[in-house]
Amino acid sequence: MSTVSRRDLLAGSAGVAAATLATGSCAAPSSRPARPAASAADGPADWEALRRQFRLEPGWANLALFYLASQPKRVRDAVDFLGAQVDANPLVVPTGMRLPDGPTGWPRVRRALASYIGGRAEDIAMTASTSIGLGVFYNGVRTRPGQEFLLTGYDHRAQRTAAELAAGKHGARVRPCSWFADPATATAEGIAAAVGDAIRPHTRIVGITWVQSSTGLRMPVRAVAAAVRRANEGRAPADRCLLVVDAVHGLAAVDEDAARLGADAVIAGTHKWLFGPRGTGFVWVNPEVLDQLHPTFVSFITGGGAAPLSPGGFLAFEHAFALPVAVEMHRQLGRTRVAARIAELSTRAKRGLIRIPGVTVHTPMAPELSAGITCFSMAGRTHEQIVGHAATRRVRLSASVHTRLGTAVINTPAEVDTAVGSVADLAR
Repeated sequence: MSTVSRRDLLAGSAGVAAATLATGSCAAPSSRPARPAASAADGPADWEALRRQFRLEPGWANLALFYLASQPKRVRDAVDFLGAQVDANPLVVPTGMRLPDGPTGWPRVRRALASYIGGRAEDIAMTASTSIGLGVFYNGVRTRPGQEFLLTGYDHRAQRTAAELAAGKHGARVRPCSWFADPATATAEGIAAAVGDAIRPHTRIVGITWVQSSTGLRMPVRAVAAAVRRANEGRAPADRCLLVVDAVHGLAAVDEDAARLGADAVIAGTHKWLFGPRGTGFVWVNPEVLDQLHPTFVSFITGGGAAPLSPGGFLAFEHAFALPVAVEMHRQLGRTRVAARIAELSTRAKRGLIRIPGVTVHTPMAPELSAGITCFSMAGRTHEQIVGHAATRRVRLSASVHTRLGTAVINTPAEVDTAVGSVADLAR
């Protein structure tokens, strides 16, 4: 992905000069987005300039921004720009909404996502969240009685529940598995071997999480995909074991083309690390297995491919159709640069936490097996106590299975140090 210079970062809200709207559509808001300066990449990113685009809580170090993204000004302006059109004339939704640089709608949204994940627009279905996408996939897979889905207790409840509901409907079952004994010491080879050993002739789906929000471990998707491919040798399409990936905490946090990881489905909300408009997400489907899925809902997106899998209905179109702005913002930032920044901050957090007496870091230290979420615990303290104490120091942490410290690209080294310091205070 290409990058731009420091002065380019997020100078405007849609990335181009305003265009004249079509006759009959509403007028643009009075404060129109400005065009960022155009130049070649010539230096490191100005992270402080990026940070100023976000409405962050003054005086607080928020290390839980991955929960639901704060929207940058660039995205907020695009949402407002489109919302004004819907307010003035709702009929523009099917006939043509416009961003300042030109028309937008489902075709543009799918093209933008395809360019970011390294896939094709026709292989993408649109949803409002990861959870809905997981439901669309699990419910839609053609499954016979007696087949099984493999997941672990570390996968998010949304994926486990989607699997359980679909299994109950189709006479299948969910078989809990374990890919490692300890996430902190897990290896790519060990995980892939465990997956390969667990697959049986009647295994229909292996469900994994790219970056586990419960442990911070980044699953080695390529290695797991290779194990699944080996298990599929000689199988008929109806017996094929499908690999589905909950990718919400890997998308825009890891420098990988999600559609080229070897999975059969990649599912993610775009309102976390990508900083997309809230209520946006997608399902990418390997075209080789598309005929193994059927739609659950009526779709309002026309065309073939994965489009019929998209749940239809009226939704916040101004949010959905502003998604290309968030994708373009990340294109300008550079995915490699963003992932490196997240890894730098994450490594700083892990190194600080591991030095605190009584603290156990559950996330692998290796950057290739982690991303932006660091999970830890403290002997003699509950997760609620750790989070509560951090709040008295004006630090926001979160908790799931463990206490979590998330390092978004807009966080700073000083914020990471403050958060680690709040944990160290509690250990004294």
